[in-house]
Amino acid sequence: MKISIGTPPVEILGILDTGSDLTWIQCKPCYECYNQTSPIFDPKKTKTYRQVSCQSQQCSNVGSFHCDRSNGCNYELSYGDDSYSVGDLAVDTFTFDSKSRKSVSFPKVVFGCGHRNHGTFKKTDSGIIGLGRGPLSIIKQLDKSINGRFSYCLTFIDSNATSKISFGREAIVKGPKVKSTPIVSKYLDIFYHLTLEGISVGRERLAYNSISNSKESVKEGNIIIDSGTTLSYVPREFYNKLESTLVKTIKGKRAAKQGPLNLCYAVPKNGKFNPPPIVAHFRGADVELRQESTFLEVDKGIVCLTFAPSPNLAIFGNLHQMNYHIEYDLKNNKLPLTVELRPSGGAISGKTLIFAEKMRLPFSTVDGRCNYTMGNVAHDKRNKTPQPISSNMPPEAGDHT
Repeated sequence: MKISIGTPPVEILGILDTGSDLTWIQCKPCYECYNQTSPIFDPKKTKTYRQVSCQSQQCSNVGSFHCDRSNGCNYELSYGDDSYSVGDLAVDTFTFDSKSRKSVSFPKVVFGCGHRNHGTFKKTDSGIIGLGRGPLSIIKQLDKSINGRFSYCLTFIDSNATSKISFGREAIVKGPKVKSTPIVSKYLDIFYHLTLEGISVGRERLAYNSISNSKESVKEGNIIIDSGTTLSYVPREFYNKLESTLVKTIKGKRAAKQGPLNLCYAVPKNGKFNPPPIVAHFRGADVELRQESTFLEVDKGIVCLTFAPSPNLAIFGNLHQMNYHIEYDLKNNKLPLTVELRPSGGAISGKTLIFAEKMRLPFSTVDGRCNYTMGNVAHDKRNKTPQPISSNMPPEAGDHT
């Protein structure tokens, strides 16, 4: 996601991540950093940069931290793929593009200035843009300006189109085919939890339950939606049912597994691999997963299922979010978390996540693009398949520059 930090503003490209709280970028002096093609941010060259005190609430909110000799707050972050960032917790001015083509600035935004960063990041990545539910995320810090609402549309990996992200009123999803599902609140959690009730393979529906060997009804909040994870992960028991159902349905030559991808096939000589349709049944919203994302060509002539088994956390990854305009409405926390389907579209009351099929939205059918509106985003930190994302902030938000 393309934003600018500092005074004067320096443009950076970060990875959009709804599964992370703190935004961080690589900073000078860089004692241990991955290779980055763009200039590394130098905090000494911005007039508005300040390190956060170790006794501040922001420092406590970061989780793992320690105090340096000058009483500044030093953060430590690590991720599921063993990547990490260690550095100074600081504040500076963040500047975004807006629909009016005037930049919109927000002073004293908390972020991490990373001096030791490790991971298999792309050379174009400056760091992570945290859009999770924690107190240090961009969403929480800009809450009053964006009214607790943002949306994005991720294009397919091989698309020449630019993915989009919007904040505030520009983020509202409208259209006759809008579907919604509740975001389930969990105590002290940065994730966006949804309720997955089942997955259909063709005409066969598989009931989902994240509790192994449980006869209970589906547990609320049993899966998270994460733009920073590529694959979708489900419990081993359910994955086995999904895989066996696909094997019975697909007529084709099996291929050797590829890394974490267990179910792979050789593409026929005519180039046509036709898996059955797969639908994810969220509470109140049936989401058809695109064939381009359910089976991905991982090597020449080899396609693999983009679901994988997980021993703990279930995740709806970014491959299965592609080509959907997804809105997060977090404003109305006190209203019942009821499912509401509106044929006429529009905002949904309550705390909801909204799916809208791109090709059926009147404003999203131009050249096959997710064509709505806030900088550029790379949308994967774990398997590193970043895509550019253009962005738009409501022009009245923040301090105008």
